[in-house]
Amino acid sequence: MPKVVDHDERRRELVEAAWRVIAARGIDEVTVREIARESGYSSGVLAHYFENKDDLLVHALRLSHEGIYRRYDEETATPLKRDALRAVLMDNLPLDQQRERETHIEMSFWARSLRNRSLRQIQHEEHGFLRRLLRRLVKGSQAEQAVTDELSADAIVDLLAALIDGISLHALLYPDGMTRRRQRATMELALRLLAPPAS
Repeated sequence: MPKVVDHDERRRELVEAAWRVIAARGIDEVTVREIARESGYSSGVLAHYFENKDDLLVHALRLSHEGIYRRYDEETATPLKRDALRAVLMDNLPLDQQRERETHIEMSFWARSLRNRSLRQIQHEEHGFLRRLLRRLVKGSQAEQAVTDELSADAIVDLLAALIDGISLHALLYPDGMTRRRQRATMELALRLLAPPAS
C-alpha cells in the first residue's frame, strides 16, 4: 500500500529547513541543494513543491508572517490597549531564540525584496498590516490616556516602527551592546517618553 503523504506538512518541513539555512547563512548564499540537505529530502522533492528558489522563499516569508500574526491575535486579546501595544512592540524584537531567528529571516529578505517583486509585495503587505495594528493600539492607548495625544497616531506609529527596525538591526549587528535586556529597556523608555505629561 503506498504511503500517504501529508503535502501541507511536507511543504512546511521544507520551508522550516529553508528558515534554518537562511538564519545560519543569509539568503543570497542559500541554494536549493543546501535546503534539500537540511530537510533530509532530495532536490527533486523540493522541485515537486516549489517552482524554484524564489517560489520557496515566497512561501517561507509568508509562513513566517502567519506565525507572527497568530501571536498578535493572542497579544491583542486583552482589555487594555496599552498592554496590547507593549506586547506587540516587544514581540517585534529579537528577545528570544524564536524571534531572533524570525528577525534574521526578515532582515535577510530586505535586500532581496528590492530585486524581487513578489517578495517586495509580501514585505509591503506585512508592513501595512503592522502599521494598521500599531495605529489601532496607539489610538486605543491614547483613549486610555496611556499615550500622549499631543502627537498624531500616525507620527507615533512612524516612530515606533522605526524603533523596532533600529533596535532589531542593532541587536543582530551588535549583540554585545544591544543585549536583550537593553532592547527591552530601550522600548520601555520610548513608551515612557510617549506617556502623557503628568498633570
